[in-house]
Amino acid sequence: MKKYRISGFVMADSILALAVVTLGIITLLTCQQQLTRQQAKHDTKLMAARLAKESSDQLLATGHPAAIERGEYKAVAGPDRITVYRNSRLVVSLRR
Repeated sequence: MKKYRISGFVMADSILALAVVTLGIITLLTCQQQLTRQQAKHDTKLMAARLAKESSDQLLATGHPAAIERGEYKAVAGPDRITVYRNSRLVVSLRR
């Protein structure tokens, strides 16, 4: 290993390396957070699609409007529309 005459060069090199590592960690954490949000959004849409399918099958089988509740989700199927709500917020609305 070389001996440097100027100790400031070693310190600047270490600070630069620390900054690069810090930026890498921040980027990794930001990407992980975004992936988690996307996964939650897709899970919500998948659950809504499943409930919409179930309620439409029940409507076709019985011929009467159907309502299905699963946890915080509620699906309502009528003759011309299927809607799925999550905590009273509309997630999916399908019209004929």
